[in-house]
Amino acid sequence: MVIVKEGGLRSSEMPDTIGTLLRSIRKRRKMTLERLSELTGISVSSLSRIENTQLGLTIEKVDLLAKALEIAPEDLISRNPGAADRDAVGPAPRKANLRRLTVDRERDRGRKASSYRELNVRYLFEPDTARSLECMQVTIESISVWESEFVRHPGEKIIYVLRGDAVIYCEGHAPLILETGDALFMDGQMWHSTVAVHGAPAELLVTYYHGPHADLGVFETQVFTPESWASLQVD
Repeated sequence: MVIVKEGGLRSSEMPDTIGTLLRSIRKRRKMTLERLSELTGISVSSLSRIENTQLGLTIEKVDLLAKALEIAPEDLISRNPGAADRDAVGPAPRKANLRRLTVDRERDRGRKASSYRELNVRYLFEPDTARSLECMQVTIESISVWESEFVRHPGEKIIYVLRGDAVIYCEGHAPLILETGDALFMDGQMWHSTVAVHGAPAELLVTYYHGPHADLGVFETQVFTPESWASLQVD
């Protein structure tokens, strides 16, 4: 799987993540995710994950999206709106602020779920490129780990099991069973996947620290077979 690296510029020069830029241009085109899916052949769930920086972009997908949005591929990769989106306003440069405080109230906005394969994700707080910490409520279905999608990404992650039991496969480690009340810390650079066990969904609270340079990183995804996973463990 070829992944487009989101780098090349300092974070203070970048208007935003590729996902946010994609969403901005799509909305300026007054185009729904469903319509963009029809034009590109990329599923709605995958497009949603791309816009929320949960899924990396292949070169082929960049070409498909650029053609559908009528922009140059480099405008999307470089996160430079170019002629297609000149009036887009980027976020303010990062700066130290030790007095930030945000309350995310369910009754004010609700938390729309983003579903993909075995995952149902609700983000706490609106996306903020100046924040180095993300938190989400995740419900995972009980499926075979070989039917799930493994991921790796920059940063550190903590998983806390709110309800149910889950198994997590992490590159270089034996599979681990996590029961209700268990917590796990891990580095995100390892290939990993988590699925529920015992035939019932599990509910997780996932906290993800991506550090001050998250916009230079990318989520990678891959499906493994038992054989390819065993080979990876040996390497």
